[in-house]
Amino acid sequence: MSEWFGKQVFTIGIIGGGRGGLGLLKFFGGSSVGKVVFVVDPNPSAPAIAEARQRGIRVFHDDEEATRGDLPDFLFDSSGDAELETRIRARLRGTTTMFLNSVTSRMMVEVLAENASQTREDISQVVSTIKDDIASSLDASNSIVSRINSIMSNMQMLALNASIEASKAGVHGRGFTVVADHLGKSVEAVRNLTEEINHVNQNLTQVSHRSDSVLEKLK
Repeated sequence: MSEWFGKQVFTIGIIGGGRGGLGLLKFFGGSSVGKVVFVVDPNPSAPAIAEARQRGIRVFHDDEEATRGDLPDFLFDSSGDAELETRIRARLRGTTTMFLNSVTSRMMVEVLAENASQTREDISQVVSTIKDDIASSLDASNSIVSRINSIMSNMQMLALNASIEASKAGVHGRGFTVVADHLGKSVEAVRNLTEEINHVNQNLTQVSHRSDSVLEKLK
């Protein structure tokens, strides 16, 4: 194993497949600086062992076998077994692997859990704010659409009246025809605008629903 100082990605081994080991595995599983290369626990049904299998990470049920080959840069012991810690420390003597005992590992897991809880709370607040903003935007845009529809109805009536007056006036009613034509085009433009706003509203509604989903997952 090469010196781990200066490396961009550290390799990590985890001893103990209980909740502590699972917490470490999940944290480093999403890390860009640490890569878990194996998890050790004599219990094949241990939570961290099951999680490691799902992630395609090597699992061992014997600590001696796990530390026989290439050693990781860091070895976290979350087992709480004092005898196991003594054996592993003796086995790592003379290597560059940094060993973190169960006390240190447990403290780290607790800190990670606390930070994760705070992060979830912060994300929830942000998502809730976004959702409120979306709701306000929807109310505002719906009000605008309502006013536009009212204007469009008035313009349609004006266009209809202009067309009627033009037909009554014959040749002299060309001015009314021009007005009616322009009003008709304006009505079409307003209708297109309304459809675009409604499309935006639909997208905002979808985002709002997704925000609800995110908030539910964070609970």
